[in-house]
Amino acid sequence: MTFYFIGLLVSLACGLWFIIKPPENKKWIFLFLASGGAFLMTIIFTHILPELFEVIPEQAGYALLAGFLIQILLENYSKGIEHGHAHSKQSTQALYISFFALCLHALIEGMPMASILFKSTTAFHHQLTIGIMLHKIPVAITLAMLLSKSGIAKNKSILLLFIFILCTLAGSLLQYTIGESTGHAASSWMFINLGLTVGILLHVSTTILFESSDHHKLSPTRVFVIAIGIGLALIS
Repeated sequence: MTFYFIGLLVSLACGLWFIIKPPENKKWIFLFLASGGAFLMTIIFTHILPELFEVIPEQAGYALLAGFLIQILLENYSKGIEHGHAHSKQSTQALYISFFALCLHALIEGMPMASILFKSTTAFHHQLTIGIMLHKIPVAITLAMLLSKSGIAKNKSILLLFIFILCTLAGSLLQYTIGESTGHAASSWMFINLGLTVGILLHVSTTILFESSDHHKLSPTRVFVIAIGIGLALIS
């Protein structure tokens, strides 16, 4: 739970820094994304999926597919901010649509972490929280970069960044409310929502690792940071 709030605060701080004083060199963001994507993919395949199919074997595949398709739909509007794409040439209306889609992405991501916040179940892994928080930091930075280039006032940009960060917490609160109202079925709903989140993260992590590389080739530096992400996931 402590890392959850630390991760949200770090994401917010990094985003604020980019809004107030954007740096020139942004290549390291993609390396951070690649390492975080590798971490997420590793824990999904080694920890989350086996448990998901054990607890809800009949619904797991449908939940994963639904999450994957939801992310495809969201990216039509978010324009790929989730994996580091910051298209500066957007109208104000298009930017707000992208922001709304990104907030919905963050809301769904936050839902399976309700168990860590409120200890309603011990079924979920702390590794998933770490992976999502590592993923959220560069996403917050990418959003901040986009806002800083958009011409939107700094005060409004900071407010939008706050809203984005709070959406993850709102997702956890929403899941907790669902759990409290469904009683004995709370655990099943928790895993179904976990399946949605994992489907989303599978799409995002594969895009980060492969499609965002130059000419679909992995540079030695990129391979190195991916290996770090995989290694950290395996020992966590």
